[in-house]
Amino acid sequence: MEDNKICTGPLMIALQYNDLFDLDKLSTSTNTDALPKGRAFTFIKAVQTVNERLVDQNKTESLLFEVILIAKECSEEFKRKIVESVKHYGLEIGKFYFCKKEELINTLQSNKVKLFVSTDRDAVYNALHTGIPAALLNDQADHHILNKLKVIFSGDVIGFSEDTLDSLSDFGFSETQIETFKAAKIRMKEFAVLIGQMRRKFGLENSPLCTCVLTVWGSRNICATALKTLREWGLDADEAFCLAGAPCRPILAVVKPHILLDGGLHNIPESQ
Repeated sequence: MEDNKICTGPLMIALQYNDLFDLDKLSTSTNTDALPKGRAFTFIKAVQTVNERLVDQNKTESLLFEVILIAKECSEEFKRKIVESVKHYGLEIGKFYFCKKEELINTLQSNKVKLFVSTDRDAVYNALHTGIPAALLNDQADHHILNKLKVIFSGDVIGFSEDTLDSLSDFGFSETQIETFKAAKIRMKEFAVLIGQMRRKFGLENSPLCTCVLTVWGSRNICATALKTLREWGLDADEAFCLAGAPCRPILAVVKPHILLDGGLHNIPESQ
């Protein structure tokens, strides 16, 4: 892997409009209402908090999050509804793209997106396999949790070597899933390097950016290796959890991360 490089430009993040807004609730709203808040709402608000703190510290700061919103082709009226809803909630969206589903990956690549977030596991999978760092949006029911951006990295993916990742077949993971984890590790480094540079701009206390390592299947040694690897990438995790096979949902319910960089590991099998 290449040496870490200092990033001086914006850190581009992309998400889809059906994650930012809850389209299932449209039937209960009127034409004059803003679109209902979706699962990505608290994530975007937390991203804005990080940006605000960075600018407060340095008015000329250039390493800031920039958000791209991608929507499917729709009527001009609904396009205006999306833009107006973004303004209504005070969301800072840098660009809007209205495109066909098959144009999603090309849109992400052409904008040099450093992180694509989605509730759609297939979309996350496709992004990872085309060289785009991607993460799964975690459910944040409380829209008032805005003070910190919380990111979880998979200790299993990072801590296992490429060879030992193959041993996950013993836990029932398929060859396709294991290949996804291998691709995810490469993509995780790209994002971890950037987020590490951003995290170091804050002190140890009262940072608006919190990073965690969650090891679901691996041993304490795997967790320790993951922490060491992240440090080598320039990121010191704020918290670490080693579950050794225990269900991860109770931890997620307590930590309440906004996104999971796990390659799907924490969601398979569903019994977890």
